Amino acid sequence: MKTVLSLQLLIGILAKFHLINGKDLKILCEILGSEGASVVIDFSYFAWQPGLDYIRSHHIPYLRVDRLLRPFLQIFAEFLKHKNANDVVIILQNERDEMEALLQITEGYPFRTLLLNGGSGTDFLKRLRDLRPSPSYYGIFAGGTNMNAIFEKINKAKLFARAPEWHFVFLDPKDRVFKYKKIAENAAKFGINARSVCKSLRMKDAYCLSGFNIQRALLLDIFRSLIDVRQSNLDWLEPILAECNETEHSDNNELEIRRNFDILDHFPLTNFMTLMTPDSSMQFEDEYDQIIPSLTFTVNISINFYSTAHEAVTDLAAWQNGELRKLNQTISPAKRFFRIGTAEAIPWSYQRRDPRTGKISFDYLGKPIWEGFCNDMIAMLSEKMNFEYELISPTKGRFGERDPETGEWDGIVGDLVSGETDFAVTALKMYSEREEVIDFVAPYFEQTGISIVMRKPVRETSLFKFMTVLRLEVWMSIIAALIVTAVMIWLMDKYSPYSSRNNKQAYPYPCREFTLRESFWFALTSFTPQGGGEAPKAISGRILVAAYWLFVVLMLATFTANLAAFLTVERMQTPVQSLEQLARQSRINYTVVEESDTHQYFINMKFAEDTLYRMWKELALNASRDFHKFRVWDYPIKEQYGHILLAINSSMPVKNAEDGFRKVNERESADFAFIHDSAEIKYEITRNCNLTEVGEVFAEQPYAVAIQQGSHLADELSYTLLELQKDRYFEELKDKYWNRSRLNCPLSEDQEGITLESLGGVFIATLFGLGLAMITLVIEVVYYKNKPFNVPENAPQVIEVKAAETSVKPISAAWHTDIERKKITPPPSFEVAAFRGREIPSSITLGHEFKPRKRLLGSAIRPSDGLMTEDELPPYVE
Repeated sequence: MKTVLSLQLLIGILAKFHLINGKDLKILCEILGSEGASVVIDFSYFAWQPGLDYIRSHHIPYLRVDRLLRPFLQIFAEFLKHKNANDVVIILQNERDEMEALLQITEGYPFRTLLLNGGSGTDFLKRLRDLRPSPSYYGIFAGGTNMNAIFEKINKAKLFARAPEWHFVFLDPKDRVFKYKKIAENAAKFGINARSVCKSLRMKDAYCLSGFNIQRALLLDIFRSLIDVRQSNLDWLEPILAECNETEHSDNNELEIRRNFDILDHFPLTNFMTLMTPDSSMQFEDEYDQIIPSLTFTVNISINFYSTAHEAVTDLAAWQNGELRKLNQTISPAKRFFRIGTAEAIPWSYQRRDPRTGKISFDYLGKPIWEGFCNDMIAMLSEKMNFEYELISPTKGRFGERDPETGEWDGIVGDLVSGETDFAVTALKMYSEREEVIDFVAPYFEQTGISIVMRKPVRETSLFKFMTVLRLEVWMSIIAALIVTAVMIWLMDKYSPYSSRNNKQAYPYPCREFTLRESFWFALTSFTPQGGGEAPKAISGRILVAAYWLFVVLMLATFTANLAAFLTVERMQTPVQSLEQLARQSRINYTVVEESDTHQYFINMKFAEDTLYRMWKELALNASRDFHKFRVWDYPIKEQYGHILLAINSSMPVKNAEDGFRKVNERESADFAFIHDSAEIKYEITRNCNLTEVGEVFAEQPYAVAIQQGSHLADELSYTLLELQKDRYFEELKDKYWNRSRLNCPLSEDQEGITLESLGGVFIATLFGLGLAMITLVIEVVYYKNKPFNVPENAPQVIEVKAAETSVKPISAAWHTDIERKKITPPPSFEVAAFRGREIPSSITLGHEFKPRKRLLGSAIRPSDGLMTEDELPPYVE
């Protein structure tokens, strides 16, 4: 009992030694002189050289216990070596474990390690969130209860992501109490095999598992071994009283026994408790002359990862007998993680928004969803380079501007300089001032620059657009000419003695009588290719018609030529064609995005113009010999950027590109222009059918990926980008965002020709004529039916009589039928029937078929024609 009591007292004493400075040796002497000690068990973190020398001088048995966290840190390091880890964050449950881990790292640890105390409030969460660059792996070392508390803080702060990077190292066998298994799916778990520990301790599971922890188990094994040593030899481990001033013991025999006694030679080890000899390189040279082995423990730890797919865990490895044994060949490094900077620039990178409300869409973690050219490229880079990423937008600024007072950068460039992001993929141009603080890799997009966008002029559509070719006074003059010509034709035909109406002898055949109505019809139809028909017979009328026809030909040719020119010029009509033309005119206003690269470009060019002019002026004023060659007014450079900047300031720069495109779209008269990035303008044109790009691109510069200065990612990113260029991947993205066909846009007259809206009046006029004709037909029919029929007085009277009855059978045979013979003979030939043997005139052509008909002649034919009269002809002729 006294031995056990002494051992217990020594444990408390050594814990007190670790905290006391200055009087610790005196206190040790008082305790050893009053109580005595059989063995000294050292649980301290650091070797105490004065106390150790005092214990050695009195030959008191000494045992040193190693740090309890060392085996867990060793297991964790061996496992991460299989994942090719470089850096790790270790979160501990209290200050004692943090101190033990710190000592382990100072002695040597294979990774860059950051230690955080997860048991003291939530300060560690801010440090974890602000940690840059993001570590490759995370490890939480805690017992089951504390593990729940620490992980709950991390999960509430939304810091748990990429589960394969996280490792839960349980310091007790209570891993089953962890209640976030579904959230921590695919995270690794280090669990102690409690039954194997109980078996090593030779204890029943019911007692062992009830209050098990590593400290109790190790102390229990140490006390068991000390009891075994005491029982093996009663002379050993006798309580020793040692005074502070005493140098040698009075009993020489007892002193000799203690000198020859080494407790480690007789101290029995177990399956749980082992002896560790630290590496000499891990010790300080001035601590003590020889390396003292330490007592430690060994446990069997299984390494699994959480899985909810089959409600079980998958074994990865096992730690047995101080060695890591892989159970699954799938232990592979977790994907690297990078924080990638980006900023909104359509179509490069932009946040997805609800098309109806315009609100930003978020993912399940509450982060905005990004889309665009650069985001597609980042996804391809992550696939080629095997990494995961998080998109970070700058909290201040956009792409990056340097503060002239402090010299600090904001935006994308500032995040790279401060280490907030690992690299940036966005619409970032390569500027020399930016290359002073960051690096660029190979450009991923061809030269882009600045362009001008305007709205397409809204052309006024009219059904009678063809009528606008000639002015109203011209049309009225044509109508007047038609009316005057018609009246003159009627007058000349009526009063000219040589007209067909007044000269029947010269024109005995029926001729066209030019009444007033017929004259108007002739004048109107002369405008058609069919012509006006029969012309007047009098020379005066013909001269008038010839002059009128010349007027019609010239007028039709003029109308046709002007119509073609009118339509062609209207299609080719564009307000401006270049930046120079835009600067020279004053009708069209234009603007840029405030503080954008385009705005800065015009500011720089204005400064360059002023600087060059000042240098020219100084050169001209200071020229002594060749003064006639340098005149101030002979300045050879046109100063246009100053005027452009003044016009931009007068129109007020817009806040963003969306406002600029909106203002252009609202000006239907095409009197407003927006100067902006050419790539963004081309993309907006594919979305808005009303916009068009004006002029050529100027101030061209490339887009490139930006990285931190001296970053190890430079070569890897450059190689991957070159591979993508070789695979023509960027051309596919360009086709996706810029070369999409505008199928939803209606075709303009420039693309499909003249529309029905422009020439619909022609069809309306035709339909009007058809309708008027049908109405006239109805009027004619009605008028004809209702018109009274007047019979002339000398007209013959028709008397209806009844047919006479007769018994004579009618003869149906023809006049040339031989009735007596009752034989039908064929009809006579044409010569016999018509000419009775006379010669057939050469002007008559005989046919192959004929039908008999009764020829009625209304009047006698002139004898001069050589033909018979009606009385001379037979009743029927062919």
